[in-house]
Amino acid sequence: METARPRDVLVELTDISKHFGEGSTRVDALRAVTLQVVAGQVVGLRGPSGSGKTTLLNVIGCILEPSSGKVKLDGQLVYDGQWLRANLRRLRLKRSASSFSITTCCRS
Repeated sequence: METARPRDVLVELTDISKHFGEGSTRVDALRAVTLQVVAGQVVGLRGPSGSGKTTLLNVIGCILEPSSGKVKLDGQLVYDGQWLRANLRRLRLKRSASSFSITTCCRS
């Protein structure tokens, strides 16, 4: 598969992990997820309840902070161990209004 040019990449996740809780109650919702979504690409998330679909979407939307990894949106590094953008809300509104939208649906 050919790697997309940097300007065409809307969402880029590198080794994203997210866990909830600690010790024996720790739950790993995402483990080292790497994903690249380019302009015009349609991506579907599918899996059983509790598999991390909503967690992944919340990380992409900068709603939920990952435990580790990197997040780039439209070529801008927005997370690398900490949030790197002061105004994530403006970035979220810009992206959801103009370039991509995320829709979740469930099907039996």
